[in-house]
Amino acid sequence: MSDLRYAVRQLFKSPGFTAVAVLTLSLGIGANSAIFSVINAVLLKALPYPQADRIVLVWGDASKQGLHRGQVSSTDVADWRARSHAFAAISTYANFRPILVGQGEPERVAGAQVGDDFFKVMGARPLLGRVFDAEEQEEGKDNVAVLSYGMWQRRLGGVRDVIGRKISLSGHPYTVIGVMPENFRSLPAGLLERPAEFYRPVAEPPNEKERSGRHLRAIARLKSGVTFAQAQTEMTLIARQLEQEHPESNTATGVRLVSLRDDLVGPVRPVLVLLFGAVGFLLLIACANVGNLLLARTMGRQREVAIRAALGASRGDLARQFLTEGVLLTSLGGALGLLIAAWSTTLLEHIGARFFPHLGGIPVDARVLVFTFGISLGAGVFLGLVAAWRAGRGDLSRALNDAGRSPGAVSTRSSLRSSLVVIEVALAMVLLIGAGLLLKSMRRLQQVDPGFDPAHLLTMNVWLPAAKYPRTADYLAFYQRLGQRLQMLPGIAAAGLTSVLPASDNFDRRTIQIEGQPQRPGEQPEVDNYAVTPNYLRALAVPLRAGRILSERDHSDSPFVVLVSESLARRFWPNESAVGKRVRLDRNEAQEPWRMIVGVVGDVKQYGLDRPGTMALYEPLPQFPSSAMTLVVRTQSDPGKMINTVRHQILALDPEQAPFKIATMEQLLSDSTALRRFALFLLGVFAGLAVLLATIGLYGVISYSVAQRTRELGIRLALGAQRRDLLNLVVREGMRFVFIGVATGLVASIAFTRVMASLLFGVSTTDPFTFVAWSLALGVVALLACVVPARRASSLEPMTALRAD
Repeated sequence: MSDLRYAVRQLFKSPGFTAVAVLTLSLGIGANSAIFSVINAVLLKALPYPQADRIVLVWGDASKQGLHRGQVSSTDVADWRARSHAFAAISTYANFRPILVGQGEPERVAGAQVGDDFFKVMGARPLLGRVFDAEEQEEGKDNVAVLSYGMWQRRLGGVRDVIGRKISLSGHPYTVIGVMPENFRSLPAGLLERPAEFYRPVAEPPNEKERSGRHLRAIARLKSGVTFAQAQTEMTLIARQLEQEHPESNTATGVRLVSLRDDLVGPVRPVLVLLFGAVGFLLLIACANVGNLLLARTMGRQREVAIRAALGASRGDLARQFLTEGVLLTSLGGALGLLIAAWSTTLLEHIGARFFPHLGGIPVDARVLVFTFGISLGAGVFLGLVAAWRAGRGDLSRALNDAGRSPGAVSTRSSLRSSLVVIEVALAMVLLIGAGLLLKSMRRLQQVDPGFDPAHLLTMNVWLPAAKYPRTADYLAFYQRLGQRLQMLPGIAAAGLTSVLPASDNFDRRTIQIEGQPQRPGEQPEVDNYAVTPNYLRALAVPLRAGRILSERDHSDSPFVVLVSESLARRFWPNESAVGKRVRLDRNEAQEPWRMIVGVVGDVKQYGLDRPGTMALYEPLPQFPSSAMTLVVRTQSDPGKMINTVRHQILALDPEQAPFKIATMEQLLSDSTALRRFALFLLGVFAGLAVLLATIGLYGVISYSVAQRTRELGIRLALGAQRRDLLNLVVREGMRFVFIGVATGLVASIAFTRVMASLLFGVSTTDPFTFVAWSLALGVVALLACVVPARRASSLEPMTALRAD
């Protein structure tokens, strides 16, 4: 307690030093606590499901095609259920976005279609009623629904007699058979398009015809005592058996198990590791900076230390005193850092909502408090030991004899202080290189041609319910009338529809047969397959390379035609025109027709700017009908201003429609690079803070050195040295530290940047231009930090300097 009281008096005695040190430490500790809060919420915090570590996603794995997160069919799941002994339960699930009517305004609600074992997999029981049984997975018996607690409260008022009530979903009546409890959480966005507010049966019976109709997803719960590795081994064996039994549909089709947490955080894990490393460097820089301040302050307390030692204080007593002061200092920095972290996590939650949709919040909980306390204590011990080591190396008798001299005369140079500056510069260099590589990567992405013109494009999903549009002719007529109405509006250049939109996270991949180029089973080429209206490619401004585009003449009764992408034409007809050739899709239908290629169009970056253009087929909507389409409108001005106009035209055709996922194409493309921008933003902030702290540390060391050497510099001037000689002397000494730090940082960057390789695009982790450019930039900033105290040294008056002692 005596040491603590003395430490408090010492800190209050130097308020300027205390304020700078606490603020510096709070930045480092606060940044670490903020990023750890995200890591805690994403990687460490338990998922909101009973025994969540037993839940696994079961994905199709087509390694030859680079598809490791493939969808499955109900037939697949039926086979796995019959043959596997690793799962307590396994179920299918899929998105379902119907229109809810009869409960206020028509509203597109997020739901899920699930198998009968889904709630067993999730370890959940209903609050009211029951969940689905096996019989309700049959068509005609599937008009039942289980509501989430939120939907029960929001749309049905939370009435207790809700069981047996009817609700209308896209024109179909559904009977409510159950309500889930308030603490039951939907599968998060990323597994479902949006968290589900209700559930209905999948109702797709397993049969051989639908074996390759893989448009569902699977989730399972491991039996108690079964390890993840055992389950994966068993499923790999089952996949090989099915491949031998069904070569037409299962060749080269494996099974990949992924834990629920790994599947959710897989894309963001490298970013979190990168950012955690970055804030760790920032904390080291902050500690090095404060350590330099403490060293300078300790050198000024040599006489105090000597007197205490002369009065009987042991080296242990002195060390304990400095440790107490260091821990007190970092405790204050940690307390302020927690406030910074609490504010920062709110910002991070807002910015990172797209990448961490399952969080629901980033709390500063007990684990974060323990982490903050731990790094504060560790930093305090480090700083205390640095100060104690420096104080213990002094000549106590000389310190007592120099009582009448200034503290500056006690010591002139400190290799430890110089080393700390080198460390600061090196760590700042590493962060600058990382931010520079991400910045160059983002510039490369922005220069990528997506294969179409994203400017002035408005998109929205228009899905027509089967209950209201039971016949193909009904929904085709709706889409045709909608396109015609929009084309007539002023301000709209083109309007078309597609079954799959670029950068939408959806896909429809199918194998095809090439006439005259037979392939063995399992080796047929796989392509993206889209149903489009004639004006769709015109709206996107996808270039026509050969032949013609689709037209209104390509209807259901005309010869079957198709457009192909440039990469598909180049692969199968490298030295001849693809126009006039024929392809056929594998749809397990005996009467699937051959389709003539009538045109070749440019490749489109379907899965993001950082992915290559894919082989694609574009079929006329009447020849490949779908009732779930996305509208694309090219406007002549700001597309956001046309939203209400387009919605009005849709509602004029059907007042019960509820278009959803309304966005501009530029927004969708921006979202596809948002994870990189998130990492770039935070890494850039940390790199900026690191450079600022390193520059301040360098300036402090050079300034202190000039103050220590005032008499020496005065003598040099008196002996005839020119002022520019003193300027060069001081700058040269400071830049020596910088050169060593930059060189060390460049070597360390080679290892650090490997961590961020997955975030880079078109840039090597050892890009020479980035390494050189940012080294020069840091050198210029450091030079400015050296010049200011050097100019002060060169302006000394010799007589004044000689009287300094």
